[in-house]
Amino acid sequence: MSRSVSLIQQQILDQVTADPLMGPFLAPNTSKRAIFNLWAFIVATAIAVLEQLIDIFSASVELTAASAAPATANWLQNQIFKFQYSASNPQVIQLINFAPSYPVVDPTLNIITRCSVNTTLSGKVVIKVATGNPPAPLSAPQIAALGAYINPPNGLGIAGVIYNIVSLNPDQLFVAANIFYQGQYSSVIQLNVINAINAYLAAIPFNGQVRVSDLEGAIKAVPGVNDVVLVNVVARPDAIPFGSGTYLVQSDNVVSRVWNTAAGYLISEQTVGNQLANTLTFTAE
Repeated sequence: MSRSVSLIQQQILDQVTADPLMGPFLAPNTSKRAIFNLWAFIVATAIAVLEQLIDIFSASVELTAASAAPATANWLQNQIFKFQYSASNPQVIQLINFAPSYPVVDPTLNIITRCSVNTTLSGKVVIKVATGNPPAPLSAPQIAALGAYINPPNGLGIAGVIYNIVSLNPDQLFVAANIFYQGQYSSVIQLNVINAINAYLAAIPFNGQVRVSDLEGAIKAVPGVNDVVLVNVVARPDAIPFGSGTYLVQSDNVVSRVWNTAAGYLISEQTVGNQLANTLTFTAE
C-alpha cells in the first residue's frame, strides 16, 4: 500500500537527522522552507507517485489473475463450493470479463459441503459432491442446477471437456471383529468401540480410502481395548446389495488393505442384523 507524501518526507528527514555526519548540520534548522526540506518533499512526492502506480498495477494484475480460469482441479473445486442453489429463485451465473460470477453473491445459498475433482484415464472429469453435515447426496433438481453451473456453453467449465457429476448415498462398511478388553470397561466398551469406528469413517477425507490398518488402529485406541481381530470387513457402494460387496478382510485374512470410496464418503453397515451392534464380539480378559 502506498504511503503519503508527508510520511515519506518525514522518514527521509528522520534518516538524514540520524546520520552522524549530516544530522548535526540539519538539526538546528527547523524551517519548512529550508533547502533540505524542499528536496525531501520533492523526492517524497516522486516516491509516493511511484508507489501509487505500483498499487494500481498490482490491483490490475490481481484482477486479471482472479478473472482467469486455469481449469485446474483445485480451481474447479473452489468454484463448485461457490455454487448457489435456491428452490424458489433460480441462480444463474454471468460471465463478467470472461469470469463466472453470480449477480448477487449469497453464501447462505452455498449447498456443497464436500467436493472432489478427478480426471479419468478417458479424459473425463469426475466431480463427486455432497451436501450438508453429515454429508448427504444432492437431490435431482440440485444436481441438474449444478450441471448447468458447470457445463458449457453457459457454465464455467472448459469447452470440449465432459464433466460427470456424482452424488450418491454413502458407501457402507461391514465390520465383524473379535475385541478383547479389560473387564472394568464392560459397561461402556461396546458403545465406545462403535463410536470409535463411526468417528474413523467420518474423518476419512472426502473421496478418500478405507485402510484396514487405520480401522484396526481406531479400535485399539479405545480405552480398555487390549486387542482386536478383524474377522470380516466388507465395503460396498449403497447401490450394491448387502452380500455383494468387496472384501477387505475375509476369515481373518487381509484381502485388500485399502478401498476407494465410490460416493466419496461412507458409514457403517446399516442392513438390519448386520450393524455394528450385531457384528462385534467382546471378550473380557
